[in-house]
Amino acid sequence: MRSVRQAAAASGVSPFVVRRWISQGMLDEPPWTLDEVQEARDTEHRGPRSQAAHGSTARWNAGCSCANCRTAHSDDGRARKRATAQARLPAYVRQRLVAAIYAGQPFRAALRNLGLTSNQVFGLSKTDEDWSTPLEASLTVTRRDDLQHATNAAYVAGCVCQECREHQRLRMARNHTATARSNRQIQEGVMTDVEDERHVGW
Repeated sequence: MRSVRQAAAASGVSPFVVRRWISQGMLDEPPWTLDEVQEARDTEHRGPRSQAAHGSTARWNAGCSCANCRTAHSDDGRARKRATAQARLPAYVRQRLVAAIYAGQPFRAALRNLGLTSNQVFGLSKTDEDWSTPLEASLTVTRRDDLQHATNAAYVAGCVCQECREHQRLRMARNHTATARSNRQIQEGVMTDVEDERHVGW
């Protein structure tokens, strides 16, 4: 096996543990045999076992991959990402952004003035309802009445209300799918041409 994930699955531990085995010299760099991975696991298990409770990140870091420990690790990861996003967009900055929107300042101009990016603003709104609620309210209340929302024209004109953003997301997804399909067709055409040339050569 050549990947950390394969080794973790084969030995019933988390990828974090396999990386620790490598750093501690219990495993060489890949590839590994199943016997080598299991020997590293058995060697570690002969030592003191973690006293951390199941359903905790500490137990997951110690090598447990039960459902409760995986859930705890995932929850911890989401909490850390949320904390990072909140630190990048402090509450006082959020308040200033909402105030600027209500004052009639275009959204993108407000971002520039505050040194923000749309990823910061909408990224946090995906995990923080206390932020998404006032943000969406301000964008909806102040959106232009002369635009037909949920259209590309409205988005290009600067509207980022929920309807316009969702329309843009779906449009980009369709474009991505169409581009991928076109690339596959081109590749299939190239392969067909190569096969035809081979047959001609015969």
